[in-house]
Amino acid sequence: MVKQNTLEKSPSVESFKAGTKRVVDICKDPKTELKPSRREADREQEFAVSDVGTKDCSDSHEFARGPRMTKISGIFTQGSRGRFESPREAEEANLRNLISESVSKNTLKTYRGALRRLGAFIGIEAEGEVNVGLLLEKLDDFTLARYVATLEAEGKAPATAQMVIAAVSYAVRFRNVKSPVNRLTAVAMQGFRRKGADRGRGQALGVTWTQAETMAVIAEKNPDSLSGIRDAALISVMSDAMLRISEAAALFVSDVMEETDGSGRLSVRRSKTDQEGRGTVLYLGRPTMVRVRAWREAGRVNDGALFRRVSRGKIYTSRVGEAALSPLSIRRILKARAAQVGIEGVSGHSMRVGAAQSMAASGATLVDMQIAGRWQSPQMPALYAKHQFAGSNAVARIRYACR
Repeated sequence: MVKQNTLEKSPSVESFKAGTKRVVDICKDPKTELKPSRREADREQEFAVSDVGTKDCSDSHEFARGPRMTKISGIFTQGSRGRFESPREAEEANLRNLISESVSKNTLKTYRGALRRLGAFIGIEAEGEVNVGLLLEKLDDFTLARYVATLEAEGKAPATAQMVIAAVSYAVRFRNVKSPVNRLTAVAMQGFRRKGADRGRGQALGVTWTQAETMAVIAEKNPDSLSGIRDAALISVMSDAMLRISEAAALFVSDVMEETDGSGRLSVRRSKTDQEGRGTVLYLGRPTMVRVRAWREAGRVNDGALFRRVSRGKIYTSRVGEAALSPLSIRRILKARAAQVGIEGVSGHSMRVGAAQSMAASGATLVDMQIAGRWQSPQMPALYAKHQFAGSNAVARIRYACR
C-alpha cells in the first residue's frame, strides 16, 4: 500500500509496480519513475555527488523516514529514500553519515569542485556534479598521475594537486573501495613539489598588533558611524584571539565574557583544527572589550550573532540585521580598513599571520605561538615568523648581542 509521503516496503517487485501509478499521481509528474529500494547492483547511484537527474517525487513530497532512517548530508550521496530493507543498510547509512561529518562543509565544497574537474579530465560529462561511483570506477593510479602532470603543466601549485588527491581519498573512504592513489601518483606529486616549490599564492601578508590597532582607531574615529564601531571591535577581537574568518563569523554574544579586571574571555566552540567541537577559551585585552561593549550598546546587540550586517546611514538611522556577517563580508571589511591605513594585499589570514609575527618579535617561543594560535604543530607559526626568528637566532644573540 502506498500513502502520500510514505512508501512502505512491497513484498515483491510486482506489487511495487502496482503502486507506482498512485505515487506518480501524488507527485503530479507522469514521467517520474520510482524504483524499488536499493539493491547491491544499484550502488553506483547511491553515492552521486548531488541529486542531478534524480528529480523524483521526493522533490515535492518527502517520504516519511522510519526511526532507523538517517538523512545522508554531504556531497557523496543522493540521500536515502523510503525505508531500509535491513538493519545492515541502516548501519551502512549511519556510517556514511559519520564519514560525511568528518570534514567541514567548506572542505566538502572544495572536494566537490576538485572531483568535478577530475571527472571532466577523464571524460565524465556532468551538468552539475560528477557521479563519484563512476569516477572511482574509471580512475586508476596512472590516470591520476597523468592528471597531476597536467596540473603541473598548466602552472598550478602543488597544493592544487594535493587537494585533488585528498578529495579522491575521501571518496574512497566514503565508498570503502580500493584507492587509485598509489606509487605513480606519489612519485608524480614528489616531482611536482620539487618543480613547483615557488608556485602558489605564497604567505599571506601579516597585519601586526600595531597595524591592527591603527586600523581599529581609524575605523572608530567617526563615532557616528555604526559600521565603524562594529569594524573596530571586529578587528580588535580577530587580532587578540588570532581568529580565522570563519571563526569570527560564527561568534555569538554569549561567547564573550568580561572579567573583573576589564579583560575578556572568548569561547571558540569549533574551528578548523577542532572539528569535534571541544572548544577553547582565548584572551581579549581591555581595549578590545571596550570596543565590543561600544558595538553592542550602539547596535543594541544583546543576543545571537555578535558581528552583524549594518545598513548605510548614521548611528541613529542605521539598522542592524539579525544575520551574522558572512566570511566574505568580513574579508572585505578587513581589506577596506587596511587600505585606509595604507596596507594593501590583506587577506582573511592576515590577522593570524601578523599576530604570530608580533609575538615572535617580542620574544615568544614557538610553543607560545602554537598555543595562542591553536596550531597543531609548530610548522605554521615558524613559517609565518621566519623573518622575526632570524633576527633572534644564535648568530644575532651571541655574535651581535641582539635580543
